[in-house]
Amino acid sequence: MHLNRLLFIGIIFTCFISCSQIEKEAETRDGFVQTNDGAELYYQVRGSGSDTLVILHGGPGAGINSFLPSAEPLTNNFTLIFYDQRGGGKSTLPKDTTRLKPKYFVEDLEAVRRYFNLDSMNVLTHSFGSIVLAEYTIKYSHHLNRVVFHGSTGPVRSEMGEYYRAKAQQASPVSDTSLTNRASALLASLLEGSADEPVSTCREYEQLSKQIAAMRGERPSHRGSTCDAPAEAVKYYYQYTAQLAPAFFGNWDYTGKLNDFEAPLLVVYGKEDALAISSQRRWTEIIPSSRLLLVPEADKGSLSDNPNFTLQAITTFFEGNWPEQVEGNE
Repeated sequence: MHLNRLLFIGIIFTCFISCSQIEKEAETRDGFVQTNDGAELYYQVRGSGSDTLVILHGGPGAGINSFLPSAEPLTNNFTLIFYDQRGGGKSTLPKDTTRLKPKYFVEDLEAVRRYFNLDSMNVLTHSFGSIVLAEYTIKYSHHLNRVVFHGSTGPVRSEMGEYYRAKAQQASPVSDTSLTNRASALLASLLEGSADEPVSTCREYEQLSKQIAAMRGERPSHRGSTCDAPAEAVKYYYQYTAQLAPAFFGNWDYTGKLNDFEAPLLVVYGKEDALAISSQRRWTEIIPSSRLLLVPEADKGSLSDNPNFTLQAITTFFEGNWPEQVEGNE
């Protein structure tokens, strides 16, 4: 299978193998940030802690609700700023799809920083959010305070391709091929933009993905959903953002490019996804002040799989200390 296609299918599938609705509504302030190129980025602010975390969801463009249910417990200690990346959620869906190139995602994050008057940001990323943040760091490393990569995409694209190949080979077969065939057909209709009802198609696809993962004995990766967005945004995300944006990042390899990344970085990943651990260690080889925390009884989405352990570790880190059991640079 072609590397681009394999990477895309891998990112989409691991992002959605478990989905649930937000169980409680925290007090929320919301609005829009205007960018230099005229795009509007929808944001939500939750919590009231004295320290602020900017949350960078995955996808790219998967939307606030793809990660909010997993990160929301952090509102007990921090103020969280979520925003929909362009090409998804309630943010601008660019008519000109070349405005899904990396430089626009970088400047969008910078626009959010300036809007909230954050001289130095604490940032929590999920999945492909680590790649967006790495790209941001090349230009704006001086605006980072402390950073957590949660369930991150690795820093070298070719290594991620190998990971998804190995993951596919390792997956247990599903005897009920009608489920896998239906899931493939639903995904194809979303990618092609031919689904008549994008939201209901998305929900059925995510539910089937959850069933298939359970049949394979896999853990859920997170509790979010890309379906909790306007129909036009769900359609645009699958048809354009989720395919074009990663392609625009090209054959990313951040080796030797992040020497100015001086902010302390904690890379958090579940021990049970053993195939991914080498790519997580690569971040600590590339970024000077970084450590890796492998979470027990967890897969990619450790905030969902082992929330108490992960929340405590992330809180400890953003309060200024390395959590116990980290490995990496001294």
